[in-house]
Amino acid sequence: MRSCYLVGAALSALAAGSAAQAQDAVVQQTSPSQTTSAPSEPASQHAAPVAQPPGTAPANEDATPSQAASAQNAANGQPAGASVLLDEIVVTARKRGVAEKAQDTPIALTVFNEAQYKAVFAQDLRDLGRLAPNVKFEGSTIVGLQNFTIRGMGITGSTPSDSPAVGIFQNGVFWGSNYGALLETFDIESVEILRGPQGTLFGRNVTGGAVVVRTKRPGQEFGLDADATIGTYGQKDLSLAVEGPIAGPTLRARVVGLYRSTDGYYHNLETGKRYGAADTRLLRGTLVFQPTGNLDVTLIGDYYKSTGDSTPVVGIEVPGTLPYKAGFRQPANYWDIRLDRPGRSDIEVHSATLEANLNAAHGVITSVSGYRYVFNKNNTDFDGTNFSGFNQSILFHSKQYSSELRYASKFNGPLNFTVGGYLFDLDHQFREGRNLNANSTIFASGNHLHESSEALFGEFDLKFGTVTFTGGARYTAEKIKAESRPFGACPLPATTDINRYLDLTLPCDLGPSGQATYHDVSPKIGVNWKPDANNMVYANATRGFRSGGFSLRGSAITPPFNPEKVTAYEVGYKGDLLEKRLRLNVAVYLNKYDNLQRTIVFVSPTLGTFQKTGNAASATIKGAEFDITLQAAKNLVLTANYGYTDAKFNSFVGLDVTGDGVPDPDLAKQLKFVRVPKSTASASANYTVPFNSGAHLDFRVAATYQSGQFLDDLNKFHEGAYTLLDGSVSYTTADKKWRASLFVKNLTEKKYYYYSASLGALGLIQLPGAPRQIGAQLSFHY
Repeated sequence: MRSCYLVGAALSALAAGSAAQAQDAVVQQTSPSQTTSAPSEPASQHAAPVAQPPGTAPANEDATPSQAASAQNAANGQPAGASVLLDEIVVTARKRGVAEKAQDTPIALTVFNEAQYKAVFAQDLRDLGRLAPNVKFEGSTIVGLQNFTIRGMGITGSTPSDSPAVGIFQNGVFWGSNYGALLETFDIESVEILRGPQGTLFGRNVTGGAVVVRTKRPGQEFGLDADATIGTYGQKDLSLAVEGPIAGPTLRARVVGLYRSTDGYYHNLETGKRYGAADTRLLRGTLVFQPTGNLDVTLIGDYYKSTGDSTPVVGIEVPGTLPYKAGFRQPANYWDIRLDRPGRSDIEVHSATLEANLNAAHGVITSVSGYRYVFNKNNTDFDGTNFSGFNQSILFHSKQYSSELRYASKFNGPLNFTVGGYLFDLDHQFREGRNLNANSTIFASGNHLHESSEALFGEFDLKFGTVTFTGGARYTAEKIKAESRPFGACPLPATTDINRYLDLTLPCDLGPSGQATYHDVSPKIGVNWKPDANNMVYANATRGFRSGGFSLRGSAITPPFNPEKVTAYEVGYKGDLLEKRLRLNVAVYLNKYDNLQRTIVFVSPTLGTFQKTGNAASATIKGAEFDITLQAAKNLVLTANYGYTDAKFNSFVGLDVTGDGVPDPDLAKQLKFVRVPKSTASASANYTVPFNSGAHLDFRVAATYQSGQFLDDLNKFHEGAYTLLDGSVSYTTADKKWRASLFVKNLTEKKYYYYSASLGALGLIQLPGAPRQIGAQLSFHY
């Protein structure tokens, strides 16, 4: 929290005589799934004004990037017709002192604002991941746990000590745990999906990429937004947001609430009830204090709670396994399951963020401090049958604190830069209980992890005419301390109750601790060329790293594994063609990984399954991404994107492929990456029918595609290629206050799985995707 104290001195030193001078912040809208691979050029303070769509508020020329983003929210908060889908959006991905358009940012990114995620009726980040090339945002075997992958790099599993490979940053605060990380797309101003390593500005644990989320800020006038949604499978969503000034322009607030409920997609034949139910509640309060035009301080508090059933696991009928011998047969209906011990999930998250920006004559000083607490209690019928072969419970707590202080210049000359410091501290406690083989084996394990990190970073842009050079580096020092007990070493209640594995509250002596210290320097260089206002080319080379640490899942403490290192190269082009009716963005990349961390799932006759993380491999991942947006007619916009990923292991040590107990490195390096399809694609057609009254009718049809992929480490389970079709129609009144919509997801009810694993003698399991969903939504905006 050190920067909270440093910023106070900095603000005092610079407040006197500071005259806010910012570039003309272009505040416009973006296309759905606007994928950008473009260089950045700091805008001239004397740039010509840019024409804005009808109804868009003019930009504040003295705004910080944070204030510009808030202005963008006020202007673009409601869905608009197809004709404006080629306009721009302001992003904060590079933490610069002036607001940047997404098309002028020298990294490949996909940006969604509120209008876009509402247009696709997204409920959480998984819905948005399908609309970006080479991006897969999936859940895991535990409710609320993220398994995010970008450009072939991510995690698969639920080991609590696994560091993210794709970092989530909400309001500038990094989420250090994968638990409780499936963010609801509600009250969100923008989501920026940054593809490729982002080590210089975002630090460790972003070797795959980063997801930068900004929640909505209150405007200068009273406003009210309300949404009500009903749908199949008992879907009921209600949300309300109220904002406005408390003390004129100096103090304003925003309060929002969300209730989301579903009965679940599945029918449990053992209980005769639906399964997969969830009730979610989210409350957020935002307070903005702006005593002068040069200074703003924002306080954000969040409370999130989700209760309901645990992950629906589908057991697969396999002759010869214990469930099969006991009489288990897979239901004929795809959406029927057999769970004799249906589980439950309880998630609670509290967070607070304090952001302060001082807009000085020569730059912007920003302080961002955050706190986050995650509680996850979950028990699951993990064998997915009526045999009671594998029943699991977990209890997870984590607390984290972080603070960042940075300075971003905005000089008139050719040189501009961002420098800063960062502190991070995380502590988690984890317990796991299991009941195996029809109550014959009941035990528990536990672990504790504490990690702290400090960093200094900087990045500059140096412009010579139409060419801009970028360079930077980040130094990171981190300490990790861990304790762990194997299965059977943590106590359970001293009873004969077969459900005692659910009570994980007894103290556990976690034994001796292991400690590790790591240091890293992650540099970056880049160059971009902008021959004219509509064409840009860039190239970047960067290094990144993912934290080393300890494998903490049902075993005693073992020696630590090393950090994962990546050297990444990217070349991109961005163009607005055909009098800006066609937008073409292209990026090609090559990433080379050393000490690649893999979490491997092993089958054990006594433990069920267990996961172990280590430095298993080196790898090369290369690919390409294309994004096209075409205004085919005045009211018709077509979008399409495609991502190609070629991921190969150069080496893979320690993995037994044949099952004889001996590692097979030659066979292992030929395996395919888990849950990494070669191809992803999406396309949409957006058509607006305007009426003379000013009202309009919007039609949208869309398709998302991914090629086949392997769902397990040994490549035994292959999920074929599939396409999902969505559609919607919306009517917006002339005064833009009311909007009524009908929507459908997975129109053809395509059946697919996103996870699969072998439990050895207990059979196979799979996690299915969602069926067809039909709903109606009514929205009010004032």
